[in-house]
Amino acid sequence: MKKLLTALALAMLMLMATGYSYACWNGGIQIKCYCNCDVKFIKVTTWDNEIEKDIATVTATIEGCNADTIKAYITNAYPCYTAYINYTIKNTGCKPVHFNSLTIINPNQEALEITTTNHTSTWLQPCQKISGLTTVHILQPAQQNWQYQFQIKIGFTCQKGYPRTIGFWKNQFDKALSKAGKPQIDPETLESYLDQISAQSSIYEFTGTRTQKFQNASKILSPPWHSNMEAKLKAQLLALWLNYIAGWTEGYTHKGMTAWQIIQGSENALLNKQTWRYEYWKNMCDGFNNLGG
Repeated sequence: MKKLLTALALAMLMLMATGYSYACWNGGIQIKCYCNCDVKFIKVTTWDNEIEKDIATVTATIEGCNADTIKAYITNAYPCYTAYINYTIKNTGCKPVHFNSLTIINPNQEALEITTTNHTSTWLQPCQKISGLTTVHILQPAQQNWQYQFQIKIGFTCQKGYPRTIGFWKNQFDKALSKAGKPQIDPETLESYLDQISAQSSIYEFTGTRTQKFQNASKILSPPWHSNMEAKLKAQLLALWLNYIAGWTEGYTHKGMTAWQIIQGSENALLNKQTWRYEYWKNMCDGFNNLGG
């Protein structure tokens, strides 16, 4: 028993000595973890256009420390030979990523004509997969009995911004109104956000001095606990509008809907007095605003 208690005490000391980041749980124990951006090739297959003869071969393997590169080899190819490389890419990190493109590194452009699926402006959510096809045509200048090599590399950008909660936004306006602390967003930018919302929204209109605009925004974002569902929806909707204008919603979805779709649905419900839909849209706004938490 004494040995067991000693072991437990040592384990607790080791945990206490370990730095913690935001909440990450494993078996009931909080441990240090990091939210990273990571996109990898997880599958690659090949085939070609040869039917009766079997002269040329195509092979492809996933390589690189981050599995972000496919190395492909074409052996004994001849003009008009066509090889196909099918691949699957997965967002293995915990942040949305903007999958820009695939980079083809082809040192033998006189012999190989390579085309691939265009993935421009594709967002991948965590754990989401996407597949594509690379096609290789062998041109007339290709050498006989030769092996050609080329690479396919992933190009992506990590999502930099993320949605912030209603509490974050209220805190920004409160601090800008000379309350304790310094806002993370400067007052000029906050006022610009409210002006843009006023120009686009059918629900909100922020007028008057900067102070009056901030006081109005802070009031909307902090309805009393006993407020009706309309006030609660307007509070979460304003926070979502602020996230949208700030550019912190791009690449994110909540229950299959983008921020703009949720904004439109919420405003439509408010404009048409669809009171039975208020709670649904309030929860949708709230869920989206908490995606970054």
